Amino acid sequence: MASLLQPFNPLLVKLGGLSELKYMASAESAGMALALNGEKWLTGLYLNELLTRLLPKHDPAPTVFSAYGRSLETISRSDEAELTLRRFELILLEVLGYEIQWTVDAAGSKVQADSYYNYYSDRGFIEVAPGSDRAELCGADLMTLNRWFADNAAIDATLRVKLKRIMREAISYRLGGQPLKVRDAFNEWRQLRGIPE
Repeated sequence: MASLLQPFNPLLVKLGGLSELKYMASAESAGMALALNGEKWLTGLYLNELLTRLLPKHDPAPTVFSAYGRSLETISRSDEAELTLRRFELILLEVLGYEIQWTVDAAGSKVQADSYYNYYSDRGFIEVAPGSDRAELCGADLMTLNRWFADNAAIDATLRVKLKRIMREAISYRLGGQPLKVRDAFNEWRQLRGIPE
């Protein structure tokens, strides 16, 4: 079965065993393998590591599985994976019960377009004083991110950077501060090719 047991090759598998440690009794192809190379391959491994580290063992998650398949297909066809990753991360957190609230702050108040907010992984968005050095996003930014997640509205490069920072904080918190191994591999791969981070 070595030719089947390759990354990003969809399979139907039959598991056996009475204990928690299962064995694979059989496997068959469930579709075309996705050709992910270089950075795309590492991006796919990032999704895999998120799933193995965050999902409860043996717990079916059809919404996440569907989002995973769509994300891999998009990554295989596109050179722009960033927003695909952010959307997958948000779906995964939502399914796990850690949905990020874009329209309501930590106090339960509706986000105001002209107010400023900081994101805290354990609480959500907290309003801060206007002009505060620590202010991360304005309410209008949060409204734009909500439209992007709900309706795929466009977001600019500056807001993408802010979204990435929020997602890194949220995921790191759920991982208990333990780093993702694929990030180290990705950084090494980029350094070997002279690609700036």
